This record gives sequence, structure tokens and C-alpha cells, in this order.
Amino acid sequence: MAKIEISLLKSANGVQFGSDGDAVHKVFGNNFKNNEEKKLTSADKNFMLKIAERMSKISGQPITDFTKYLDDDYDFDKDTSDYYSFCKIEYDENDKFNAIEIYSDQKTQLIVDGKDCSDFSIAKLRTLADDFVWDSLNTSWVSQSKQIGIYCPENDKTVECVLFGCPSYYDE
Repeated sequence: MAKIEISLLKSANGVQFGSDGDAVHKVFGNNFKNNEEKKLTSADKNFMLKIAERMSKISGQPITDFTKYLDDDYDFDKDTSDYYSFCKIEYDENDKFNAIEIYSDQKTQLIVDGKDCSDFSIAKLRTLADDFVWDSLNTSWVSQSKQIGIYCPENDKTVECVLFGCPSYYDE
């Protein structure tokens, strides 16, 4: 079971936002995929296709708007994220850690500013900030003040993942 402790706007498992990949890997380990692998497994593709289908259905946009990662000609060199089994670590254009997206379907102990959020309930996660708004794609609750995104495409039914970003993450 992975344990992730978030200090809002500051760090994940003690790794400060703005750190380089070496600092992230020192804490989270080297068992990840990134742009250097360039190939997705069939399980990765199936998971991403399910997400693309759901996003298309919710937004009314064509599924091709959401399947760019599945295309063989997708430019993975522009995707500098590290994909772990329990989360995705995002880096900015300067290769600095700027967000962590934690998957709710994994057995992850999630502690946010000392509050146990391991059940990934929308009600509990929405207590982390007082300014959550439903986004324009109708898929997520977003807090600008705390840089949190709660991805739940079926509105208040199931949280699929939670993103914690650096200050100004959603401004970029």
C-alpha cells in the first residue's frame, strides 16, 4: 500500500514542489514509466480508452479529442510526467515537480494536511478548501486557492483521482 502525505501547496511525501526529478525519484522510487519508455501496455491503453469514452460522453466532444495518448504518433517527448502504479507526477516546462495526481482505485493511504482522506470521498475531499467549483468540462471539482482538482466525471458519485498542485498550477 502506498502512503502519500500532502502538504497543500508545498509538498508530497516531503518532496517540495519545484524539486527536480532526482529528488522525486529518491522518495517515490524508480518503478515508473515516463516519456523514455514511449510505449503503453495494453492495460494502460484499455484504461485510457475507458477514460476517453467517459470524457467524450460527458462533454459531447468526439472521442478523438481524448485519445491522443493512444495514438502511435503521439509525441511522448512533450509528456514529462512520471507514471507510477498509484500516482502520476507532473513536471513543468523546466522539469520541476509541479503536481501529483493520485489514483483512487489503488490502495493508497492519503493524508492531506494531517487529515486522513484515504476513502477518497467527495464530501471529505471538498472539506480541504472552501472555494471548490465544478469545472467547465463537467468532470472535476477545482479549488484555485489550494490548487486541488477532484476528478469525478459522474459528478458526486465516484472520485477517480485527486490532483494536488504547486501554487499557481491552475493558472498555467
